[in-house]
Amino acid sequence: MGLQFSANFPSNHPLNLRMAPKECYDGAAVVFALDIAAFEGPTHVRDIATRTVVNMVPETATWIDIGFTDVEVSKWSMDYGRTFHAHHRMTADPVIGTTQLVALLQERIGRNEDLAGKIAARAAETSKRHQRVRAEWRKEAEEHWNKVPMTVPRLALEVWRVIKDEDWVLSAGTLHEWARKLWNFDRPYRHAGRELGTGTQIGTSLGVALANKGSGRLVVDLQPDGDLMYDAGALWMAAKYQIPLLIVMYNNRAYYNDWNHQIVMARTRGTDLSRAHIGMDLFGPAPDFAGLARSMGWWAEGPIENADDLQPALQRAVAQVKNGKPALVDAVTQHR
Repeated sequence: MGLQFSANFPSNHPLNLRMAPKECYDGAAVVFALDIAAFEGPTHVRDIATRTVVNMVPETATWIDIGFTDVEVSKWSMDYGRTFHAHHRMTADPVIGTTQLVALLQERIGRNEDLAGKIAARAAETSKRHQRVRAEWRKEAEEHWNKVPMTVPRLALEVWRVIKDEDWVLSAGTLHEWARKLWNFDRPYRHAGRELGTGTQIGTSLGVALANKGSGRLVVDLQPDGDLMYDAGALWMAAKYQIPLLIVMYNNRAYYNDWNHQIVMARTRGTDLSRAHIGMDLFGPAPDFAGLARSMGWWAEGPIENADDLQPALQRAVAQVKNGKPALVDAVTQHR
């Protein structure tokens, strides 16, 4: 069975194969979706050069859906992807529906030793896949460890080392999923969900930080530089209303989502790669995000290009946030 769900399943659970679609869906007879609106992203692999997607789910698999997708989709908005045609659909609260389903399955499995044995064997195989995938991600993250500016996965690991013993919440962005691959999301509230596009991550993060104010939780925003350029004034709001928030800049000095697309299309069309950065780079001059934050009333450090210098700065920033202040550390990274 392939299982899709919101970000509320423990990262280190041996049955978690999230973000590893090949391993997750290989041999799957059933795909069971809980509260999923856009089913295509988690179940397909995308090629941005050809704008094609490859379905990783076997054609013979049965799709089952529990949630409110059927009644939420609106012709007004394009928030949803391709229509999800499940073989079996139940319009229900996934929490209530899943609880009832688990009780029914436990009763059925308890009466069938053969079925219980098959499930145990499948779980053991899935656990092996889980361990292998996470080990591969960790190995990949440690490649180019000493590169300056730091790599994106090393940034994710350095932040994790500082916050892992805190009661933390990740506000929006995930560093191209490296946070989800390397951190342990062990509580339903650990991730508030993705941003909604250009210029929305800082606003989302302020909302998440405000919602958690007074809870004792450390709210972390892995903040892209391009996104902040669209709404730098949002920093003032956090200082004005004393919203404790830790921003760690994901500063690749570029609007790199578009820049990367220009590179892909240049290679596809055989045009000049050296021009792909035009209108997309954020250097010459490079914005001083720490200086900008300080001018808005924040505690801030940076820019930091060498990851060896990052942890002490993050620890100082966490201390400020625990005292009720917003803090920003500007980490400069490779493009991806």
